Amino acid sequence: MSENKPPVSKKALLLKLAIVGVAVLLVVAYLLRHMTLPELVECGQSVVARVKEWSKTVGPIPFFAAMALLPAAGFPIMVFTLSAGVFMVPQIGLGWAITGVLLSLGANMALTYWLARYALRPVLEKLVLKLGYGLPQVSQENHLGLTVLCRVMPGAPFFVQNYLLGLAKVPFWTYLWVSWSIQGAFGVAMVVFGDSLMQGNGKVVFLAVCVLIVISVLIKWVRRSYQKKKVEAT
Repeated sequence: MSENKPPVSKKALLLKLAIVGVAVLLVVAYLLRHMTLPELVECGQSVVARVKEWSKTVGPIPFFAAMALLPAAGFPIMVFTLSAGVFMVPQIGLGWAITGVLLSLGANMALTYWLARYALRPVLEKLVLKLGYGLPQVSQENHLGLTVLCRVMPGAPFFVQNYLLGLAKVPFWTYLWVSWSIQGAFGVAMVVFGDSLMQGNGKVVFLAVCVLIVISVLIKWVRRSYQKKKVEAT
């Protein structure tokens, strides 16, 4: 009986994700049907302007504190990195915005590692087993490779990657420097992209996009290299 439960849990999870996806598509279809494209653009600009005004009342300290904490509960990290370029750069400058993003990323990675490795480990172990997956068992010599692969493989959200590496008992400093390097590069590029987008600086937008493409290509190359080594090892 217990062996049949995990597949059901997986199907239930996929069903929930499908329902959310359909709901989003229905909302988009409704908006497109009842509003013209210029109206949608104007509405989007109005929302951005209001959020920008609201961000001035929030300030950088609450913003970066939220960035350090909320992704641990699944909040998309890209929302913060892009918003830092849009809303924080006008307040504190590009250099301090990038510094805040990098520090918040490091703090969030340390927090989620501690939660997965120690504080919430029993709960997360039960959840993983309930979903029909096994806990990652990794030898010491493969810790670095696992961390790199987890960060460059597409699909898994940022917070899921953090929890998986914590559950796998990857050494903290290996986990942190690899994760911080890869995610930090993306974070800096997103801050620059968001700032240049708001300023209407086409050259910097193009440069930021090029940097993101280069990082993506490098990640793809690293992923293929590790997969090739894995095949050769077997």
